[in-house]
Amino acid sequence: MTIRIHSLYTYPIKSCRGYALDSAELVDTGFRHDRHWMLVNAQGEFLSQRQLPAMARIATRLAGDSLLVQYDSSDDELAIPLQQADDDYLQVQIWNDRCLASRVSAQASEWFSDKLNTQCELVYLPLSQQRQVDPRYANNEQIVGFADGFPILVMSMSTADLLAEKLGEPVDIKRFRPNIVLSGCPAHREDDWASISIGDLVIDLVKPCSRCVIPSIDQSSGEKHPELLRELAAYRRQNGKIYVGQNGLHRKNGKVQVGDQVSIQPK
Repeated sequence: MTIRIHSLYTYPIKSCRGYALDSAELVDTGFRHDRHWMLVNAQGEFLSQRQLPAMARIATRLAGDSLLVQYDSSDDELAIPLQQADDDYLQVQIWNDRCLASRVSAQASEWFSDKLNTQCELVYLPLSQQRQVDPRYANNEQIVGFADGFPILVMSMSTADLLAEKLGEPVDIKRFRPNIVLSGCPAHREDDWASISIGDLVIDLVKPCSRCVIPSIDQSSGEKHPELLRELAAYRRQNGKIYVGQNGLHRKNGKVQVGDQVSIQPK
């Protein structure tokens, strides 16, 4: 059985809709531009689909030197320059972690506040700031963008297929917000791996990913489907949490693409 990269995904704005890539460049923080923008409230606390399911309706894509965002299929598209000023800092909070971020612009914050019907501000992770991965798991002082804790999430496509079979309806794997989706292996087999290798790139799988409500949210409409989490809880609950996918730390930077063959190092 040959394991390959089935698909690749990136999520430029934390908790907004991501999009598929044919290839991806791994930089220090994960895929280039992945979760380098974030929405925060007046206290600087990150916002996500947990509080605002409508964030799933904000589509993102990179085009040239801009990040383009669009709410549903409206014509009101906002272009955000990829090159941001490294100034106008504010302190932001992601769970128990605090770091500095840069305000993007009053125009951008107004656009998101209007679409989501809640006051919020769009911020960017400047190059001058380095957010460290939890040292309990980091093996080389790795850094991360605004992702919850790790730069890469690895999942098998057959996991979504198995869940679809149990539910009796299709399951979009993007609900789980993976970066690297693999084909050619059984469902949840990534639980048994210590690392994966793609050419000379090695990604250590250091921690199973515990799941919140987001996988139950349709990533196109923002509608909740709680039956998905109930089904997962029936066979993936451990110590009071539901685990799907593996958080990864890459040992070096490089490039991956759909169709690449993947080698496995078991635990």
